[in-house]
Amino acid sequence: MSQTQIEMPPGFDNLPKAEQVRYLQALWDQISEKPEEIPVPESHLQLAEERLRRYRQNPSSSQPAFEVIDRLASR
Repeated sequence: MSQTQIEMPPGFDNLPKAEQVRYLQALWDQISEKPEEIPVPESHLQLAEERLRRYRQNPSSSQPAFEVIDRLASR
C-alpha cells in the first residue's frame, strides 16, 4: 500500500495532542463502519493464509490470542 501525502484539516496542527488523537479515533471509527471497503495488502492476506495452513496442520501448536497478548505486554 503506497503512502500518500495528505493535507491536514485546517487547525489540526494547532490542536493539543490529546485532541488530535480523539480526532483520529473518531475518523477511524467512521472509516471502520464499512470494513469490507478497507483495503488489505496482499502480503497480509498471504501471511494469514500461511498461518491458517500451519494451524490446520498442527492445531495443538497454537496458543490462545490472550496468552500471546499477555506475553507480549509483559516485555
